[in-house]
Amino acid sequence: MTINMLIVDDEPIICRGLRETIPWETIGVEVVGEAGDGAEALELIGRQSVDIVLTDIHMDGMDGIALSRELKKRLPQVRIIILSGYDHFEYARQAIRIGVEDYLLKPVNVSELMGMVQRIGGEIASEAEGRRNRQRESWLNWLTRLLQGGGAMPDPELLPGDSDEMRTYQIVASQLQDYALWIQHVTEGERQSARKAWEQEVQAALSHSRQEAISLFHHPNLLLTLCIQRTPVPRSSWEEALRDVKGPAPDGHPLHFGVSRAFQPLSEVYACCEEAVSLVQQNAVAEGKLLRFHEEGLREHNPAIATPAEWEKQLVNLLFNGSYEELDEVLGRLAGHIQSNGYLLTEVVRMYKELRVVVLRRLRTSGIEVSGEIDGMLTRDIDQNVHNCYRALEALIRSELMLLFSLIHSSLGARNHWTIERVKKYIDSRFSTDLKASDVAAWLKITPNYFSMIFKQHFGKGFAEYLNEVRIEHAKAFLSDTHDRVFEIADKVGYKEYKYFCSIFKTYTGVTPTQYRKLAEVSPGYSLLPARKGG
Repeated sequence: MTINMLIVDDEPIICRGLRETIPWETIGVEVVGEAGDGAEALELIGRQSVDIVLTDIHMDGMDGIALSRELKKRLPQVRIIILSGYDHFEYARQAIRIGVEDYLLKPVNVSELMGMVQRIGGEIASEAEGRRNRQRESWLNWLTRLLQGGGAMPDPELLPGDSDEMRTYQIVASQLQDYALWIQHVTEGERQSARKAWEQEVQAALSHSRQEAISLFHHPNLLLTLCIQRTPVPRSSWEEALRDVKGPAPDGHPLHFGVSRAFQPLSEVYACCEEAVSLVQQNAVAEGKLLRFHEEGLREHNPAIATPAEWEKQLVNLLFNGSYEELDEVLGRLAGHIQSNGYLLTEVVRMYKELRVVVLRRLRTSGIEVSGEIDGMLTRDIDQNVHNCYRALEALIRSELMLLFSLIHSSLGARNHWTIERVKKYIDSRFSTDLKASDVAAWLKITPNYFSMIFKQHFGKGFAEYLNEVRIEHAKAFLSDTHDRVFEIADKVGYKEYKYFCSIFKTYTGVTPTQYRKLAEVSPGYSLLPARKGG
């Protein structure tokens, strides 16, 4: 911190000597002006920030005592050093009463004067640092309450003391690209160190553009910075300040920035935080784009892009009926489609959540018991600050769907084996009735479509074909072992029409029921394998 000092003496040669012969810069002090009396000094201080006033006590016009008295009323934080060539206690006593703590006699000992100024400068810097820290804590407390409250303005008394109407504000959001991949390779301690370095680098960059920056992490991968400005900061200054901020992570994980519009009422700070976050999230999917400004606007999705329903159906079908390789291939094509068509990350997340809902509904309506693992996977939230680029979201979706595929097929395998055994027994006990696939599905409490799917997967044929085979096998047994007439046997095995029974029997055996009985009488134990339907 540079300490600004004003020299006040009615003898110009003394002013010039004090200014030019003492190496003030070596102790961090800059002489910002000279005045011939107290009135001129007050006028200069009204236009120039001053920390220390070095003044003679006897001057024509307003003397050093009057100047000190006026400064203590107007600007009590300004430190005063009085110089006097008169060794008289009365002057020192007046200065002490006013509150002047430092008093030197002429001729001035340069080393003593520099030591006094350096000590006072250190006290001023320490006090200023304390004020900045208190002010920073006040801002951080206010911002934290605002964000935690979802934009509800905290109590007015919590507003920082210098949040005056003469200032303008902007919000800068920043985050590391592909954070999900980065955190897999670093420890928690390394993450904390990286965040600290990240915040310090952003703060340093913004301070160079003459802004006061108050930063806090709203998420481990989302740094929000409130920039407080006395005058508007042009876009070129933003670009210059942020373009060289590389961030704490290795190559491949650059920092992305979103800069909100400038605003003045603090009531707009939450909306501008959301704007900056949206900008940085959109920026993360733009090839080579690291900095996005409010005037570039929030990009909207192209309505011509395919709707989720067009790939939802395909993915659900593959999860339940496809192969691992088919699912992997479709997911690769889908990822390319999403990126080439410029989907926003929020849209990808929304579509994937809709797919999860469809899969969960399919599982439950299929009569499959949903395990806690599957239910947790299909209902847990997706953190877009972690999965904040195409690559990260694709990796998440691919890993979840591949695991889901394995879990579904493992569950389906056990479930289907149990179901098929029950179905076989059910059909064997009711084959002579007017039995339909929908009746069996209703008994199992699963949908007809799902029943047809698992039935065909296991038997390699449809329900009607299988039921005919069961009935014909029983008819063959009756024809071989009883003397019941053919039309009676037809009724026993579930065929109400004699001619239809004969037709089906020949289709599956290659002979009529009567021919089959004669062959069985000639050759006991005779049996024909069912012919392929239509054979």
